[in-house]
Amino acid sequence: MRTFWGRVKHSLLFELVLLMVCTPIIALILNKSFSHSGMMSLGLGIVAMLCNGLYNYFFDRVLIFLKHPLYPRSFRLRCLHSILFEISLMFVTIPMIMWWMGITFFQALVFDLSFLIFVPVYSLVFNWVYDFVFPAPHVRNEILPENS
Repeated sequence: MRTFWGRVKHSLLFELVLLMVCTPIIALILNKSFSHSGMMSLGLGIVAMLCNGLYNYFFDRVLIFLKHPLYPRSFRLRCLHSILFEISLMFVTIPMIMWWMGITFFQALVFDLSFLIFVPVYSLVFNWVYDFVFPAPHVRNEILPENS
């Protein structure tokens, strides 16, 4: 199991690499400056992390109110959790994108939907590489010799 600081490192690296990947793509697609696109990417990343914490808190409270156990979570409940999070996040991010980039609602919607496709793929690749480079402590002990 990863430590608290290990999870902090994971989250920060996840967002930093995503920022480095997305900023040039956003600048190119929307024909905006690198700094302008980077600031929006940074803002969206911060908002997504804050919204994720709030969303998870309230999602758990709803489960408790409905007298549904928090764990174990079925695949169906995890899918519902993920889909509802992405939908709720769009209510915050679409107006931000419209305002910051000076684009229409439809353009911001398409932009946001494209990230709904890109980010899970990025997440899969990032986490696979991260787990290889920084194996969890119990995995590290099984792979590496004891005196490493």
